[in-house]
Amino acid sequence: MAQYEATRDYLQLLQQADADKAPEQLDSPRAMQLLTAVTNKTDVLAPDYATADLGLLTNACQYGVTLSTRLMQFGMGTMPAAVLLHSGEQARQGKHNAERFQAQLGLLLPYLLQCGARMQPLVDTWLTVATPAELAGLGPGGTDTLRRNAQRQYLEMLEVMRAQPAGSTLKRTLVRALAETAAPYAQMLQPAQRQPVRDALKEALEQVDPSEVPLLQQAIAGFSSDHCGTLCQS
Repeated sequence: MAQYEATRDYLQLLQQADADKAPEQLDSPRAMQLLTAVTNKTDVLAPDYATADLGLLTNACQYGVTLSTRLMQFGMGTMPAAVLLHSGEQARQGKHNAERFQAQLGLLLPYLLQCGARMQPLVDTWLTVATPAELAGLGPGGTDTLRRNAQRQYLEMLEVMRAQPAGSTLKRTLVRALAETAAPYAQMLQPAQRQPVRDALKEALEQVDPSEVPLLQQAIAGFSSDHCGTLCQS
């Protein structure tokens, strides 16, 4: 409930800041306190969840998705449709927002990676007890949909990291989060699905500070492992 209320209150602040064209409103202590509550790993990710609680954890992680998406889209609602349709305008605004909201996204984006990593063992256990009807609820793509979603999320976070200016706080924060969550993400993917992630990580080695190279090498090692979880095998 505390996380829900913090998300609700932050969305209200965000909507007001967007309407006022005043992103600095989101730098206030109150706004940052709300984000800290939303991304509180001790309260949200640390509990010993049962398999039946997977839906609760998914919802808790979705709050982070909602807020990070809204921050990346800050200011776009006031742009004329013709401007938004102009080639690259949304991407440029998104990049600008990522640079503007370093502190905010520095809480939210690692939280999303940590959410995926935390769900990995629960998803593996759920697959061993799910009924045929529950498995059918995954849609025509079945378990491959879950694998592709995990791959896409990790690659998207990697691209956000690569797009940040050298030495930025968000870049450093994401490098560490990518390294810490690589192993559980890799365990969800089949070997062929790990290759493009590994390749992207190797390309990113040239875009980080020398001190951060060992962290990306740790991530590469994670995606080079042969270990395969239940989702990987399904």
